[in-house]
Amino acid sequence: MDTYLLWEWDQHEPVVRYYPAIFEFLGYDPHAEPVTLPEKIASRRRELGLTISQAAERIGVDEGTFRRWESGEWKPRLSGDAVDRFLKLEIRKRPAG
Repeated sequence: MDTYLLWEWDQHEPVVRYYPAIFEFLGYDPHAEPVTLPEKIASRRRELGLTISQAAERIGVDEGTFRRWESGEWKPRLSGDAVDRFLKLEIRKRPAG
């Protein structure tokens, strides 16, 4: 219960792995609608419930590279196909129970 209250009172950010369940419960993503490519990358990562490290591993790029794409520090010029693959990743449904 304390964790929920800390989230509700903006005193703590939920761990990214909980985002898919939170979004499903709410029926929407409460973050601002992504406009830029870095925002779209971050939004998709949250939707998938992945850490930056996990997201980078899923598409076969270095964690630092992925972090820089998401922060907007680097543009994925030569790796545009990797970003496209990431944005199209399927959400893995958790087993019920």
